[in-house]
Order: sequence, then C-alpha cells, then structure tokens
Amino acid sequence: MDVPRRLAVGGPRGTLGYVVAVGGTILVTLPLLAFRAELSKTTVVLAYLLVVTGAAAAGGLGPGITAAGLGFLAFDLLFLRPYHHVIVDDPQDYLSLGVYLLVAVVISLLVASTERRRAQAERRERETRMLFELSTSLVAHGSLEDTLRGVVRTVRSLFDLAGCAIVLPSGDGDGDGFRLAAVDGEVPGEHDERVPMRSGGQVVGALVVVAGGPGSSGFGEAERRVLATFANQAALAVERGQQEEQRNRALALQETDRLRTALLNSVSHDLRTPLASIKASASSLLDREVRWSDAERDEFLATINTEVDRLTRLVHNLLDMSRIEAGALDPRLVESSLAEVLGPVVRRARAASRERVDVDVPDELAPVLVDPVRLDQVLTNLLDNASRYATGSPVQVVARQDADRVELRVVDHGPGIPVPERERVFDQFYRLKDGGRRPEGTGMGLAICRGIVQAHGGTLRVETTPGGGATFVLTLPVSPLSPDREVVRP
Repeated sequence: MDVPRRLAVGGPRGTLGYVVAVGGTILVTLPLLAFRAELSKTTVVLAYLLVVTGAAAAGGLGPGITAAGLGFLAFDLLFLRPYHHVIVDDPQDYLSLGVYLLVAVVISLLVASTERRRAQAERRERETRMLFELSTSLVAHGSLEDTLRGVVRTVRSLFDLAGCAIVLPSGDGDGDGFRLAAVDGEVPGEHDERVPMRSGGQVVGALVVVAGGPGSSGFGEAERRVLATFANQAALAVERGQQEEQRNRALALQETDRLRTALLNSVSHDLRTPLASIKASASSLLDREVRWSDAERDEFLATINTEVDRLTRLVHNLLDMSRIEAGALDPRLVESSLAEVLGPVVRRARAASRERVDVDVPDELAPVLVDPVRLDQVLTNLLDNASRYATGSPVQVVARQDADRVELRVVDHGPGIPVPERERVFDQFYRLKDGGRRPEGTGMGLAICRGIVQAHGGTLRVETTPGGGATFVLTLPVSPLSPDREVVRP
C-alpha cells in the first residue's frame, strides 16, 4: 500500500471529541442563556468545565483545548457584562476568566493523559490477544499447509482484512520465483502490504495483507508491529515444516535403502542356492564323458525341477509384494467354506512334514467372502511356519465364529516369538533370529500373508500359545452373499 493509514485512536475518536466540544458548548449555552439572570458565574463555569471534560475524554487533548476555548469565549461574550464584548466591566471578571481557562486546560491535560494510557493499555491487550490467537493457530494444526492456512485466517479475522496470504519461495531453483502457500479472502496484488517473514536472520517468505474489510481502516505503527510478530512466528512454522519435510525425506531414503539392502541380502542368497543346484545338475547331464544311470539322471532332473519351482515361488513372492505395496492386489472374492479351502492345505502339510496337524473346524461355520487361491496361499504359509517351529509337537488349526467374523488360529508349541518381535515378523524381509536357528527364507512370507488378509478386509496377528509357542490368529468377515455369487474387487 503506497500511503499507510492508521487504526490508532486519534482518527475516529478525535473527530468525536471535536463534535462533543462544539455541540456540547452549544447545548450547554442555550439553557444557560434562558436563565442568565438567575445563574451565578460559578454555575456557568462548572457547566463549561463539564463540556471540557467530556471533549477531552472523547477525543484527547486537542478537543479538550477546543472546548476550553469555546467555553472561554461563550462565558466572556454571553455571561459577563457588557454582553457581546470581549472587554468586561468588573476587573474581577478577568480573574474568573483566567481561572476558568487554567482549570479547563489542566482538566484537558489530565483527562487526555488518562485516556491515552487507557488506549495504550487496550492496544497492548489487543496485541497480546492477537499473539495468543496466532500462537493457538500455529499449534492447532498438523501439516505445514494447515498451519499456514490457520495463520492467514487468524490474521484476516483479527484485522478485518479483505484478504491475507503467505508467499514462499517456489523452490524451483529460481531465486525470483514465489508461490502462494496459503490465502484467505481476496488474492493480494503487487501494491498490497508485505511484511517479511524472518527466521534466523533470513527472509523465508512474506505475509501479504489486503486492507478493505468491513471494519478495516488501514495500518498504523502498532498494527505493523503486531503483523511483524505474526510474520516471524509464521516463519518459525515454515522453518519447522521444512525441517520436518527434510527429516521425512531422509527417513524415507533410509527406509528405502534398508529395504533395498534387505532385498539384495535375502534374494541373493535364495537365488544363489537354487541356481547353483540347477547349474551343477545341468552341467552333470551335459558331461558326455560320464555315463549316468537312469536313476542318477532322474535325480538330476528332479533337482532342476525342484529348484526351478523354488525360483518361481521367489519371483511370485516379489510380484505379490510389489502389488501389495502399490495397493494393486486384486482378489477375486467368492463365497467359500473355510473347511473346503483348508482341507487341501492340511493334506499337503501332513504329506510334507513329520509333524501332526490337528484340525478343529466346525461344519456349521458361516461361509466367508474370500479368494480361495489367495487364502490357500496364506494358510499354506502359516502351516509351513508352524510345522517348521513345532519341534515335535502337533500343530493345531482351530476355527470359531464370533458374530459377523470367523476366527482361525494356527497354533504351535515351538520356541514362540518374543513380544518385541510380534509386529516386526510382518515387516518386509525381516527374519526372526531368536531360538538359535539360522534365519530361513526371504522374510516376505508373513508380510505377504498380512497384505493378502487385509485386502480381504481381515486381520492377521500373532499371540503367545499357552504353555509356550506362537499362535497366528486370522480373522475374516462372514459373507453376506448368496451361494455361488462372485464379486470382483475393483
């Protein structure tokens, strides 16, 4: 704004004071004139001193002095003989006029001083209230964008502005580039008031205000001081937000590096072992100098076939993990019986492991809405883990219905999972190192299982088995659909 205006007390209050000085003198003079013969000089003086006090209280020293001067002239011209002349007949009247004028000036000074101190106290109270409301707006929001929007709303409301905005560097490497980070009301133009936002001696942006709201008259020195404080506190919020963004980026890079390292460490080991077996078996079959028996050739081919399946599972796991991270897992949901899905999984587990698998799944369980292929994948992984750590004790599979959900528990009595590790076992590439065992697998199985279960609207967690061991608890929603009806999740 090219010409600063003031919101100080002197503007509208000064005008009111002069109106009181002139109007009050006239209003007091008219009834006094009507009873001029019966009134004493003291009564007239007190009446005009009352007007002086009111004018000084309403507008300050200037209106008070004006009222004193008008009262002096009215007292001299209208109530001291000869009337309508400045010269008086009685010399003592000069003393009366002098005393009146002195008292009127003193009263004006005292009242104006009192009003000035009151106005200063009100201004300080208003500034304190503004700063408190700004501080509240700075801490009441989470993200930097929300905080800055709260600041501009607060500033616009407190100053009755037509608009308020915060301008920050664009961050594109161009030192002259700026962007509107937050705006409320009218968008500012080139000639609006701009208050630098300083933090640590550096300007990090600008608070831009547009006067012209319903109750706005402009900006005085006190308002600019408060705006500067607002701007500096907003600068602290900007600096804090930028530091938070940098910290989040550093954490994201650190997590990405951790996952990359874990992926390389895990996958490289699981790739080398099957590739070495395939290479050795294929090289042996291609060696023409050695005459292999049919049994030996079958053994080499079986090794190749087994290791290729192992590599295929690894690749499928990586693809599943990528889909889960991208939120692109697309289960084909059909109404299914949990017992029917579980049956083939249990038969395979019994055939592949020496551990006993006990099943307690009631036939009257309500059907669930699942992708049978994906649920088979989850159950196979859970039973494989339980059999691996069962240490000779039977593995139990127990299912129960609780209202609109079916809960399935896979129970083993192995070494169990320490409490601090219960959530970490579901992290990508994390492999449990407890129990003196060498970590096995890629550390993707349980992470994939939880991702698949969550895509079905269910949950997967781990608890401690009474007496020792681990219990994986899988919950799935009961199907609301009719039999054989299929739903494809978008």
